[in-house]
Amino acid sequence: MSRRFRIARIRFVLAVLIVLLGLTASVPPAHAQQTPPDSLRLERLVDLGKLWGTVKYFHPYLAYRAIDWDSALVATIPTVEAATDSASYAAAVQTMLDALDDPATRIVEVDFPPMPPPGEPDPLSYWTVDSMLVVTLNPKTLGQDFFAAVGKLRGVAAEAGKARGLVFDLRSEFPIGLDYYLQWSGLDKALAAVPLAPPGQRKRLHMGYPPQQGMSSGGYYNGFTTSNGQYIAPSGSGIDAPVVFLINESGGIPSLALALQEAGRAAVVSEGTVSDAALVETHTVAMSDGVQASVRLGELIYPDGTAGFAPNLSVDGADEAVQRSLMLAQNFEPRPASRRPVAATAALPPDQAYADPAYPSLEYRILGAYRIWAVINYFFPYLDLMDDDWDEVFRAYLPRFIQAEDAAAYHLAVAEMYAHIRDTHGFLRSEVLNEHHGTGSPPFYLRWIEDAPVVVKYLDDEIAPASGIEIGDVILTVDGKDAVELAHHHTQYIAASTQQALMSRAVGQILSGPDSSKAVLTVRGKNGQVKTVEALRRAGWPRYTYRTGEVVRMLDDNIGYADLDRLTPAQVPAMFDQFKDTDAIIFDMRGYPNGTAWTIAPYLAEEPQAGAALFDRPMILGPGRSGRQQYTFTQRIPAPGPHVTRYEGKTVMLIDERTISQAEHTGLFFEAANGTVFIGSHTNGANGDVTGFFVPGGIRLGFTGQSVRHADGRQLQRLGLVPHVEVKPTIQGLRAGEDEVLQAAVEYLTSMPGK
Repeated sequence: MSRRFRIARIRFVLAVLIVLLGLTASVPPAHAQQTPPDSLRLERLVDLGKLWGTVKYFHPYLAYRAIDWDSALVATIPTVEAATDSASYAAAVQTMLDALDDPATRIVEVDFPPMPPPGEPDPLSYWTVDSMLVVTLNPKTLGQDFFAAVGKLRGVAAEAGKARGLVFDLRSEFPIGLDYYLQWSGLDKALAAVPLAPPGQRKRLHMGYPPQQGMSSGGYYNGFTTSNGQYIAPSGSGIDAPVVFLINESGGIPSLALALQEAGRAAVVSEGTVSDAALVETHTVAMSDGVQASVRLGELIYPDGTAGFAPNLSVDGADEAVQRSLMLAQNFEPRPASRRPVAATAALPPDQAYADPAYPSLEYRILGAYRIWAVINYFFPYLDLMDDDWDEVFRAYLPRFIQAEDAAAYHLAVAEMYAHIRDTHGFLRSEVLNEHHGTGSPPFYLRWIEDAPVVVKYLDDEIAPASGIEIGDVILTVDGKDAVELAHHHTQYIAASTQQALMSRAVGQILSGPDSSKAVLTVRGKNGQVKTVEALRRAGWPRYTYRTGEVVRMLDDNIGYADLDRLTPAQVPAMFDQFKDTDAIIFDMRGYPNGTAWTIAPYLAEEPQAGAALFDRPMILGPGRSGRQQYTFTQRIPAPGPHVTRYEGKTVMLIDERTISQAEHTGLFFEAANGTVFIGSHTNGANGDVTGFFVPGGIRLGFTGQSVRHADGRQLQRLGLVPHVEVKPTIQGLRAGEDEVLQAAVEYLTSMPGK
């Protein structure tokens, strides 16, 4: 017995049992509406989000018209959820698109009408009794042989000079490439008695993602980019007869018709209502249930600042349209077309944060997921470096947004989804999560050392020691929870570029709790002694500084030292004056600098204005991979000023996981300047100016806005600066009060030949 037969038999037996038990009433009749399965409902919502994001960032109307696109989505989500079949789903989506009032952006049929069968095509042209030439261009008259049709059109061009007027009947069931036929046949040049320029087409341009709050040094902006229409030069013997183009909504309109209309040398007659939908660039979004949506990407732009398309005359009825076109050609008098003025520039307001309430309604939670997907999908420069497929992340987490039962669950879902971007610049600001994790912390600072959370510095030199905590203590438990497990638990909510960055941020979370509460800690101290201590949690301990003492000082063996975490640009000239006769300088970049790279590097550069870093800024012109391009430029070391004397000694830079962003960029400058040696451990691995956006619930999210690489093209993001000499601090060294990384740098320099 085959497996298929066994399954069929089981189904038959089950059906009989249902009948015998009288349960058939629970089975809906065939004509009853069925609730779609959860998987289909999810796919519909996922596709709705992708369509919404496509329109948001690429539809030109949203750049200058007051359209509340968020509200259009929020109103549509319930009807999409309630859709029982493909038709109702398509109708729901169309309702959202209706907010744009754009005939080019709509639900479209999947299939075009079939092409006419091969054979002798219908007549291409005919003469009227009063010497009017009517040229009919559609699939039936042009046939399937392109070059044969071009040959016939050349014959039309040769005869057209005898006509009192010409009518081009372009009505069709679907648009075809009329421009190609006219150009290859030379008919466009024959009809151009004067030079012609069709209207241009403008699209939205995004140069990176401008931050939705605050400032950015990335120079990100958005606006329009306009491509000019293809210039049409007249032939030697241009046809000067009146021309009328007869069109309908489903057919195409060649750019020649627009150029002649604009020059006042032709009129356009439409059968019924006609828009510019067939004239502008569009993008098709394939959705669930076989639904497809066409989205406008461009709009026609004329020299007078107007946009769109309008016929000179609109007529109802096929026969009347032909007669009115012939009459207009016989008694030609150009009539101005009424087009709409448009804004020349865009002034986009920032997205609303929807901060109140912190627990948004279902529709606004879904909007939150849509925003996250769209912004990262289109504007994150390191999309290719993510571990996971971003579409799959979107699909996996959307149900979490939908099912979140309270504010904490929603904000945690946002954090967990966002962690997948794997970018330490991917910060998340949420008052809800601050309260959830706790706003207070004990007065000491932890680092992840030897796979454990270790106390490395006091934030308060009186309160911290009084709690019994000592530098080098290993945290074993926090309020009864295993500290290592607790750190790994926090990693699921943290966007981090590298493992060292991830654990650095996670270990900073494990001590958090309610303000003014006491943290009960089990720690292992010197000699393996385990003890329990209590430490007061408080919000607002003094700002943590990694190091104290002199910012600039001399070490033994004629080596200079500068703490770049605290050095300011104003101090740089004096520093080099102090170090001018030293054998080497150690730059301590285990922290975050104050913009000193641009001041220091000219003192080190062997080659003035050497390339220091390669930037790739996302330049987005449309959806899909083809619309995503890169604006690439090289950032160079500034030219040395008149009072800069090049430093000839050796240089070393100390690095670790706290070296992030501008700190890593400092390393790129020093590397390019004189091959500065890196000593320590891998850096954080996140560089490229930070930008950000909001999602409902008042959640603010950040991400790296542009890609940065080494000057020779090597990857930096998600790798970090790689040390030439790898040294990591140890628990034993901390307890002994030693700076093992600094010691290793001194040993490296003193062991070099010539010392």
